[in-house]
Amino acid sequence: MSMLRNSNPRLPLWSGVLMFRIMILLILVCINTMLTVLIWGEIMMRVVIINGT
Repeated sequence: MSMLRNSNPRLPLWSGVLMFRIMILLILVCINTMLTVLIWGEIMMRVVIINGT
């Protein structure tokens, strides 16, 4: 019983750290996708403008 009581307080901390890391990863992925979409949009717009003239 003493082992369970000692190990229980650590579980919420670990779950919080995992959630924090997952949130940071998701935010980074979202920023990367947004940047790539913006860059691709710029390139495609320039290509269309160059081809149009």
